[in-house]
Amino acid sequence: MKLKLSNIEKKIILVLSDTIIILFSISFAYSLRLETIYLPWDIDIRVFMLFFLAIYPIFFYNNIYQILLRYFDYFAIKKIIKSLSICFVITLIFNLLLFKIFFFPRSISIIAIILTGIFIIFHRISLNFIINLNLKSSQKTNKILIFGISKDIVNLIKTIRDNPSYGVIKGLIDLGNNFGERELNGLKIYKKNELENLINKLNITEIIIVDKTIKNNQVSKLISKLKNKNIRIKKFNETKNFIKNYIDTKIITSLNFYDIIDRPKIIVQKKILSKKIKNKNILVTGGGGSIGSELCLEILKQNPNKLFILDISEINLFNIKNKIDQIGKFRKNIVKIVLGDCNDENFLSNYFNKYKVDEIYHAAAYKHVNFGEENPYSMIKNNIFSTKKVVEFALKKKIKHFTFISSDKAVNPKSILGCSKSLGEKIINQIYLDNKKKYNTSFTIVRFGNVIGSSGSVIPIFLNQLIEKNYLTVTNKNVTRYFMSISEAVQLTINASYLNKNSIKIYALDMGKQIKIIDIARRIIRLSGYTIKDKKNPNGDIFIKLIGLKKGEKLSEEIALGKNLIKTNHQQIYECDEKIKNIDLLNFFKEINNNLKLNSKNLKKQNFLKKFL
Repeated sequence: MKLKLSNIEKKIILVLSDTIIILFSISFAYSLRLETIYLPWDIDIRVFMLFFLAIYPIFFYNNIYQILLRYFDYFAIKKIIKSLSICFVITLIFNLLLFKIFFFPRSISIIAIILTGIFIIFHRISLNFIINLNLKSSQKTNKILIFGISKDIVNLIKTIRDNPSYGVIKGLIDLGNNFGERELNGLKIYKKNELENLINKLNITEIIIVDKTIKNNQVSKLISKLKNKNIRIKKFNETKNFIKNYIDTKIITSLNFYDIIDRPKIIVQKKILSKKIKNKNILVTGGGGSIGSELCLEILKQNPNKLFILDISEINLFNIKNKIDQIGKFRKNIVKIVLGDCNDENFLSNYFNKYKVDEIYHAAAYKHVNFGEENPYSMIKNNIFSTKKVVEFALKKKIKHFTFISSDKAVNPKSILGCSKSLGEKIINQIYLDNKKKYNTSFTIVRFGNVIGSSGSVIPIFLNQLIEKNYLTVTNKNVTRYFMSISEAVQLTINASYLNKNSIKIYALDMGKQIKIIDIARRIIRLSGYTIKDKKNPNGDIFIKLIGLKKGEKLSEEIALGKNLIKTNHQQIYECDEKIKNIDLLNFFKEINNNLKLNSKNLKKQNFLKKFL
């Protein structure tokens, strides 16, 4: 059974041991100087008091008793020597001032201080050796390198040192090369070009990134550079509950989206958002969903006259209303919560009979590929029929602008979801062509890929698996996807709708390069402070489990047919130059209805949908 002492108890023991050392050192100094044996009780007690009054205040002021014995090193020795040098000066001054009251040779001060320093340092080195020997025998010591110098670093160092089981800090890396060969809290500061050598030289097992100014590409480069080394990489923004969070979940910070996908933040034209939304009455269908709710929050920031949030789900509406109430900075009565079904044209007409609507953002849709494959009837009914009903409602109400949230899965679709989105685009196009002379409504179709943080998104799934399991699931090692944050997606959607003045346009958002899902999984593991468990590293923490492609899933997605993309005034938005196939809407919906009534195997295989694509 190990004896566990509190920090205060440890400090008391050190103070008592230093007291014995000082008593012995003074007695030894007297014996050497006067060439006879002096025991502590043979010496004037005032001499001891003089030394105690000189040494202890300086030791406490310089935090000598804050130095953890496990980390006692060259810098700690320097600190003790510096403190004792000050003590020596103080004892000499007091000796001169009190010469008439009591006398002892000045050389005794020199000898006593030197002996005190030697014995105190030797005592701590001995304890350091014993402690680390015990630790090495019981566990492998985690050797840490702190990457970046920030204002939080002192607290971080203290936190780790107060929790010795976590590991030992071996040094600091200065990203800006501003500190040269300096030290901080007894830790040497190294230049960033020394990183690889330090990892090998110091046997580093963990790197903690603390600098808030570090760019995302620097994190990415670091991860890539160390991908073949079994080193944990952690990133955090503040030291609060650092160790607690590590113990509870082993994730010390919420992961940064741009660290994960390895691309710079997308530039959004903020002024356009306000121009598009301010003082208008906006309707968002599916306004309680992942994308719809974020769209609503962004619209509210731009001061609309009214925002109608329409959703069929009570819980979704409750959640978005709760979010809005918690923010609490929007005008009263600006938001109208509408519980209803987009497929119910009577409801739409009756509810909005007394309200004017300027623009509609149609985000209502089922969006999970695997659910659509298992439930084709519901997805077709919801995604295709509701789109038709809302578009017809927009024309009837003479709404100025209609924006349809499409998907990259609409391009060369393989799934029910992809087919429903592609047909949604064609329905909108055909209705526009049939009515453009009669109505003045413009239609914008916006395509984008996977949205981080939306329900069912791969990254939240990975994070949950990271906490609950010892593996992450990936369908296929070659699967790639486009990724974008929810805020980026909705802001660019509003930007895109602004570009289209009086016609129908299909826009694709620039989402950068497609990223392998397995690379995202690896990156999340590394950034969460784990190591990857595989054939090369059988002792790692988390392994990646390949489970096979799901029904309807493609290896990669597209945002446009071929390379038919035209630049716009916004560098992240492209117009899709595509010829949309005309369809006979009457026959189209007649055939869909017939297939839905039959609920046949043909429906599940979606063959009847493909002939309209």
